[in-house]
Amino acid sequence: EKITYKFSDHINFLSKDSIDDIKERGGKKISWLPNGPDLKLFQFSELPEENNGFNFQRPFTIIYTGAHGESNDLFTVLEAAKLIKEFPIKFIFIGDGPDKNRLMELSRNQKNITFLDPIPKKDIPNFIKNADSILVTLKNIPVFRYGISPNKLYDAYAIGRPVITNIPGSINNEVLKNNLGVTCSSENPNELAKAIIKLFNLPRKDRLNMGKRARVLAETIYSKKIINKKFNI
Repeated sequence: EKITYKFSDHINFLSKDSIDDIKERGGKKISWLPNGPDLKLFQFSELPEENNGFNFQRPFTIIYTGAHGESNDLFTVLEAAKLIKEFPIKFIFIGDGPDKNRLMELSRNQKNITFLDPIPKKDIPNFIKNADSILVTLKNIPVFRYGISPNKLYDAYAIGRPVITNIPGSINNEVLKNNLGVTCSSENPNELAKAIIKLFNLPRKDRLNMGKRARVLAETIYSKKIINKKFNI
């Protein structure tokens, strides 16, 4: 890694959390170019109608899209779902991975959890616009301290949905600083459950404003068009 940095004319990195480590290893001319959404595909949409609040016929819907693997901390989500099963809150997991069958088996009797098959990327916007919130989770794995740039987070920003994250560093900090949703630490079902209930209890207006602020970030920072333009300078 140090040799690569030494002989590089320019270094592009995905996560803000990487910059100090790159500099410590000899990186000099560097640019932050994160992942980001195609705003033509991921268009802003209002939150789904609630009909005077949530109930078990119209639950508060949390959607997770992506891999179902060891690093995604979905077993913690299952435990958190058990803790709040008395609330009209529903979790929808869409995607695949090595842990999916085990997750489905463990949640067989949890009525507030649904697993669906993967769908093409082009169909994701129409699916996640039915969400009241988007879930982005990871385990506490040492390599993540260097930072990540999760596409599903920026897709949520683009369509205007409050987010639930447990990713330390720049991800949680950005969500808190801009009031884009709720955060907690990883691998902690109690904290996750409390964060979800906090978001669930917020007035619709507050959750709408979270989504609008998230869309502004998508348009001004994370837009794929903006990132591509910076890359081509």
